Parts: sequence; C-alpha cells; structure tokens
Amino acid sequence: MSPGPTSRSDIPRRNAMHVPSHGTLISWQQELEAKLIRIASDTQFTARISEPLVHKAAVAYLTRPSKRLLGMAFLHAAHMLGVDGYRFHDLIAVSAALEIRHGAILLHDDIVDGDTRRGGHPTAHHALRNPFGPDEAAGAALLAGDILAGMAPLPILGSGLPGSVRSRLCELFQANTALVAAGQIEQLHLDVRRDPNTVGENEILRIHAGQFAPYLMCSIHLAGALAGLGDTALARITEAGVPLCQAFQVQNDLAGYTELARVLTSDPETESALTLANTSDLGRRRRTVLVHTALNRLPGGDHAQLTAYLNGADTDFLTVLSLIEASGAAEHCTALITNLQAQSRKNISNDPGLPPETRTALTTTWDYMNALYDPASPISRLYLDARTDLARFGK
Repeated sequence: MSPGPTSRSDIPRRNAMHVPSHGTLISWQQELEAKLIRIASDTQFTARISEPLVHKAAVAYLTRPSKRLLGMAFLHAAHMLGVDGYRFHDLIAVSAALEIRHGAILLHDDIVDGDTRRGGHPTAHHALRNPFGPDEAAGAALLAGDILAGMAPLPILGSGLPGSVRSRLCELFQANTALVAAGQIEQLHLDVRRDPNTVGENEILRIHAGQFAPYLMCSIHLAGALAGLGDTALARITEAGVPLCQAFQVQNDLAGYTELARVLTSDPETESALTLANTSDLGRRRRTVLVHTALNRLPGGDHAQLTAYLNGADTDFLTVLSLIEASGAAEHCTALITNLQAQSRKNISNDPGLPPETRTALTTTWDYMNALYDPASPISRLYLDARTDLARFGK
C-alpha cells in the first residue's frame, strides 16, 4: 500500500506481516495532509455563511499540527491486514473522514471545557467572539463543529469504493461516533459527582473505555471491514483493545499533569501557564485515575485538602501539584499504562476467535499506535517530517 505514482492504481496484494518503513509512514501522512488541505479549501459547506471567520475557525481543526493518530492507525491496520483491491486514494479518503470527525469532536470539546487555546491558536468559540460577541460565540462555534461533523463521512461516500462497502463503512463510522458522544456524557457525569472518594479506579477506567474505545477502535473497525472481518470479529477486537484505550486516556492525563507541573514550576505567572492551569484536567477538577490514586494515598489532612479542592475550594494550584507529587500517583499511573498496554497486547495475541495472521497484524498496529502516542518515541515525531511547515519545531 504505497502512495505516489501508484496511488491511482489498485493496491497489489502484499505480505500482511510487512511493517511499514518510516519513509512509507511519512509519505502516507503527506497524502493525508494534502487531502485535508483540499477539503479545508472547499467552501461549499460554508458558502452561505456571511461571516468567513466561521469557515476559518472550523477548518483550523483540520489543518492544525497533528500526528493524525486516527487516520494513520487506519492506514497502518489496513496495510497490516493485507487489504487489497482498493485504490490508495480511496483509503486516504477514509482516513480523512476519521480526522474530520476528530476535528469536530475537538471543537465541541473546547466549547464544553471552556478552552481558549489549542495548539497555540485560539479555539473556535474564542476566535468568534469578535464577529458574534461573547454571548453568541459559543453557539456559532457549536454550529461550526456541526458542519465538520456533517462533513465527516462525505469523503467515504464520495470515494471510489463499491457502494456496499461505502455503506458498511459509514454504518460503522456513524455508530462509533454516537458511542463516543455517549461516553463523553458519562465522563461529564463522573466529573460532577460531589464526593470524589466514592469513585474507584475500575469505574474510572470503565468510563474511559466507554469514551475512548469507540473513538480509537473505529479506525481498526474500518480497516477490519475492508479486510473482510465480520461483526463478531470486530467486537472481539474492540474487547481486546479496551485496555489499550484506557492506557491512552491515563497517559493523556499523566502527560497533562507533567506538562502543567513543568510550566507552573518554571514560570507560573505567564499567560500560557495560567491558561494551561485553568484548562487542564486538574483545573477542571476532573476525576482521573491520577487524582483517585492521590486521594487513596494521601494522609488525613492532605487527603481532606485535595478533596476540598476537587469540590470547589480555592486552593493554590502549586499546593495541589505538590500533594499529587507527594502521593506517588504519577508513578502508579506510569506502571498502570504499561500494564494496560501489555494486557491489550496479550488479549489480541491470544484470542482464539481471530485468525493468527489477524492477531499478528493487529498486535503490530497496537504497537504502532502506542509508539505514535508516546512523545518519547521516534515514531511520534515522524509527523514533523511529513509537515514541512513544522520544520522549525523539530529540526
């Protein structure tokens, strides 16, 4: 499965065990980026909007610097599963659909969370304050996100894939999208519980799975469907992948805490530091595994102080960070991430209900997704090579 001169021809059958090289991964992402830029440049969906800033605010979520985890996971899984008989640019269309949906979800998340910056740029509802005013900006941004959500399946529907295949992929795509939203609602409900001490680690991980499993596994479902896997096999893959998805969320929480501690310790009075503090999971007083672990480990007075903060007390942020650091919660989360990743790998490797070649292929894609998500991995920085406009950040 290689782009370039052969991207318009049928994909030849390849050895499903052939792991893509770094050069191949870079070229795939370049094709995906080019597709997203073409979509972002098409104003047909916003042509009737009198304010061009709405279009700009929406498509910024498609062209921002990104590792393209969802789109690249789909391409990697399709390659490893030996998907053949389809043109490469049709597979790029599927990966673009995943990234458009991702952009829509992020835009809506920013509104819910009240974030004002994403990737160093104003979020949609913040960018639209001037043309719409503070009272209507969030509504305008919400509708801009709806535009992206409506656009998301269109690359699949407009591809050259057979009609029955397009229908099947869109069914899986939309079903997983609905499950993501349901999982996000459950996460919000968890975060408003009055007593954080009533929430256990297993419950937090279950809610993480409800949100992240359909989010991440959709890429694998679409690749699996193209490879001829049925509903039963896809359900088994999701079940095996639940610990992987939980690990991603815990890793995300831990990375946010680590970055917050670094910024606030080095230069706590800068605007970026204050913004990061206010929009972080800790700033929103979310019930994460990190916080749960700290509560379990802190002694009486410290435990009461962290509980009070989670319930709305105006506690100094550096004090909150020091409480979590003293608890050793970060070390617990690091070990938990490793264990969850290993469990997911074991699940998929040992599932007798899946063919051996499928288990091997998906184990390799699991490893790729872990590496792509890990900022310390060389794989995670390949997107800098795919984006020449980002050379100043990593070269």
